[in-house]
Amino acid sequence: MKHNLLALLALILAFSLGGTACNQVPPPATLEATGPVTRSPETSTSEAPSPSATAVLPRGTITLWHSWDESQVPALVAIIAAFRKQYPDVQFDVLYVPADVLRDRMETSTRDGSGPTLLIGPAEWGPSLFDGGAIADLSSLAGNAFLNTINPAALGTGRYKSALISLPYSMQGVVLYRNLNIIPQGAITFQDLVNLAQISKQGDVQGAIFDRGFLYSGADLLGLGGQIMDENGDPAFDNEKGLAWISLLGALGQAGPASFNDDQDLDFFRQGKAGMIIDGTWNRVSISDTLGMENVAVDPWPAYGDGHLSGFVQANSLFLSGKAEGDARLASWEFIKYFLSPEAQEILANSGQIPAVKNVPVDDPIISQAMKAMEGGSTYPVRPEMSAYTAPLDGAIKAIFSDGVAPLDALKSAADAVRSALDALRNNTNP
Repeated sequence: MKHNLLALLALILAFSLGGTACNQVPPPATLEATGPVTRSPETSTSEAPSPSATAVLPRGTITLWHSWDESQVPALVAIIAAFRKQYPDVQFDVLYVPADVLRDRMETSTRDGSGPTLLIGPAEWGPSLFDGGAIADLSSLAGNAFLNTINPAALGTGRYKSALISLPYSMQGVVLYRNLNIIPQGAITFQDLVNLAQISKQGDVQGAIFDRGFLYSGADLLGLGGQIMDENGDPAFDNEKGLAWISLLGALGQAGPASFNDDQDLDFFRQGKAGMIIDGTWNRVSISDTLGMENVAVDPWPAYGDGHLSGFVQANSLFLSGKAEGDARLASWEFIKYFLSPEAQEILANSGQIPAVKNVPVDDPIISQAMKAMEGGSTYPVRPEMSAYTAPLDGAIKAIFSDGVAPLDALKSAADAVRSALDALRNNTNP
């Protein structure tokens, strides 16, 4: 389904022996014998850097919890194997926990001191884990040179309360797809996009169908320099920037018919009846399988006025336990850094994930194009307050374009609805 953005498969797969769910990952030679399906570091185009002869090499045990499914685990095994070749004194204790209970288990284990030193999970888990003391602030560990290698929108998902609470290893988000058989060239500006769509409309083929639902259009507000919420989590969209955003959504209608939180645009695109759509990277495989990878492009976001169109970026992240100490903390941090190295990121790309690190060599052209496009993306807010925003903003968009409500009136009403929902949220009641 189109909106299954954060769904994680619940196939149970653990590094297990003798019926247990937790065990030490075997040394690299054993891992290689299992035959990971991803390209191993030995065949990578660039070799992993060797640790300095004068550096203090990490040792100890990294306890890692994850909910990766059986198609993803070979990449994790390959990354661990490559890391242990550099740091053979580091051991791994890896546990699979189903995604629907992993966060709660992390929070519970923190209280009794039995949790992991390292957690893999969606960036959206970060605020509640940080507020509960389960994860650490990485600000003092991560230097600017290191952070500058990461997609800025993905990196933004780890920013919370002036802290850096996670680092992204892969990402997904909203992008601009183009059918090369219908529109051979991409747009540089918004007017290019409109012109290309208009001249490509023929018979039952639309030049473009764009979804105005907030998930697919909300990042345009940020691309124009606006805000969804202020630093306190309160509404910041009922102003001139918000009106400019609504004006852009109206102008998108010049390119073709609009949809709203449905699969109409996706269905038309996969049938070869739409030249462009704005949709999620989670549908890239079904799109390329249907149309042929050679017929699909993901384009950078076109310029619009003083800003540009944009799409939300979400991340899958690494969290360092707030309770990790000594050798375990040092080893876990070194593994986080290696996970974000070009070598490890290439392994992830070869397993079908979209790397969060910039300029990683990728064989899949759709992944490569999506990486570049999402450099112009916008961070999907991970703050707990975000749950109060989506329904009111969707309501405002629908009121404006379906019911003819004046844009400023609709935005003001949405802001009032958000404030009411925030009051309930902050008072620990249901909005």
